[in-house]
Amino acid sequence: MLSFSYPQILWLLLLIPVVWVLDRFVAGKRKKKLEEHIHPNMIPRLYPETHRSLHGLKKICFFLSFTMMILAASGLRLGSGLKELKQEGMDVIVALDLSTSMSAKDISPSRLERSKYEVKRLISQLKGDRIGLIAFAGVSYLQCPITSDYRTAGMMLEMMDTDLLPVQGTAFSDAINTACDAFPDENQQYKAIILISDGEDHEQEIEAAAQRAFQEGVVIYTLGVGTLKGSTIPVYDKQGNLVDYMRDSNKRVITTSLQENTLKQIASITNGRYYRLGAVRNPIEAIYNHILHGERQEYQTHEFAMYRELYLIFAILALIFLLTAILIPESIKRATSKG
Repeated sequence: MLSFSYPQILWLLLLIPVVWVLDRFVAGKRKKKLEEHIHPNMIPRLYPETHRSLHGLKKICFFLSFTMMILAASGLRLGSGLKELKQEGMDVIVALDLSTSMSAKDISPSRLERSKYEVKRLISQLKGDRIGLIAFAGVSYLQCPITSDYRTAGMMLEMMDTDLLPVQGTAFSDAINTACDAFPDENQQYKAIILISDGEDHEQEIEAAAQRAFQEGVVIYTLGVGTLKGSTIPVYDKQGNLVDYMRDSNKRVITTSLQENTLKQIASITNGRYYRLGAVRNPIEAIYNHILHGERQEYQTHEFAMYRELYLIFAILALIFLLTAILIPESIKRATSKG
């Protein structure tokens, strides 16, 4: 079955008969003018019958070349069958803390940038698993629904910043509930959440949210970002210049440090694991390796058409016709019989 990658380009084929008609019209007008200004007896001398005109053949080659170019540009391809592709894996949602404390630089280059780097590494290691992204601070937001399109997930990750959410704070329970709601209904098992934060939270509903995740078969892995010593939170202007450090209501500079207890509690309730960035080598890899030990689910079967691309064939034909049109002379001398 023939199909086209860019079928809209085929509209250019309509130009061929239009140009052909215009060419014939112009040729007719030229011939008429010639007959008006040249005596009929002179025409055989200017255009002797011993020379056969090849002008028409040159035009045909030019038109054929243009036609082949259009077909090549349209991405003409030949279908050769269908192939079933079945994927097995887990659904993994990364919930990333975007609160202002994640701007602290006790982890280089900052807590947030290092966290995003770790998530990029996770995406690069995925093998058939689907991934989603949750952005959270005082509220949570589904940044990227569950997908196997890792390139799209990476692009959505780049957009995540501390200015993305209007409400500040660290709402773990809201993030966990949003993640649980984001898992597809058909997936009753094989679900994991990776919650990345500096752990500063003062909510009372964390345990209830973690219990919900556990009852729905979701395992939560937590990754603590920051140091126990802590760091200040830089404040930048619109041009990205450092202007101050975040202060409390008494104008004192705030120091933010990693709070591990809540993160450990969440992981414990759901039979997950807690890791601290910097304390374990490649923590995101350790989390993913632990996820891989679980059973894999089979996702919905996808069918992909197998095609043989034909554009190169038409591109070569276009070049051949173009070169032929260029090399053909305007006329050749006829062989005349003697005697």
